Amino acid sequence: MLDFSKDCMFDFSTNKVIAHRGASAYAPENTLTAFDLALAYGAEWIEFDVMLSKDEEPFILHDPSLKRTTNGQGILSEVESSYVKTLDAGNWFSKQYKGEKVPHLKEVLKWLIFSDVKANIEIKPCRGFEEKTAVVVLSYLQRYWPSESPLPLISSFNHEVLTLCRNLSPEAPLGLLVHSWDGAWQKQAELLNCTTVHMNQRILNKERAKEVKDAGFQLLSYTVNKRSLAEKLFSFGVDAIFSDYPDLCLA
Repeated sequence: MLDFSKDCMFDFSTNKVIAHRGASAYAPENTLTAFDLALAYGAEWIEFDVMLSKDEEPFILHDPSLKRTTNGQGILSEVESSYVKTLDAGNWFSKQYKGEKVPHLKEVLKWLIFSDVKANIEIKPCRGFEEKTAVVVLSYLQRYWPSESPLPLISSFNHEVLTLCRNLSPEAPLGLLVHSWDGAWQKQAELLNCTTVHMNQRILNKERAKEVKDAGFQLLSYTVNKRSLAEKLFSFGVDAIFSDYPDLCLA
């Protein structure tokens, strides 16, 4: 197995800001418009979330519930894809975006390939859909991602998902998400052969950042929406930040 933590580092030298769910401060999160806008603001990376509908179709959505970011009702894993495709995913943000759709993973992969934007795919399985979500995401990458291009970074809070991804796709770069400080993070990241560790900015300090870097991982931090905080984290050695403002650190 390749040692991703040391041999497959990502290059964040020209832009250390990853557009969190696209340009989600300016457009409805996890939509193609948010991704287009992130690109327009100079983003080289975007992050988005993938979940499955009842009939196991992969959609770009953060919450299990449809209520916050669409005009739909219910839980994504309990409704059919045909229903999801009818929903408005933009009007909640602004009337300007009325009619925006919940993107399907296939659409977004095609957008990434066409736009030449790097991606962090966060797998957020609904309960009971852990294995299915991992398998579907990897199968779509196998079918639609160019074999000559580096695979997107796959991350998750769910260790079962990451373990499945590592077993099913030994070549995939993985990122371990850490929301609350846990001394076991290094053991988990090493067992999964992760490239990156993604930490909540609230739990990071200079010592903890050094611990991650000294262990040989790239350190990413979320969600950072103030330039002063971004600069502080960069001074700790953080490689890149997730931000709702893809233009946060641009001159």
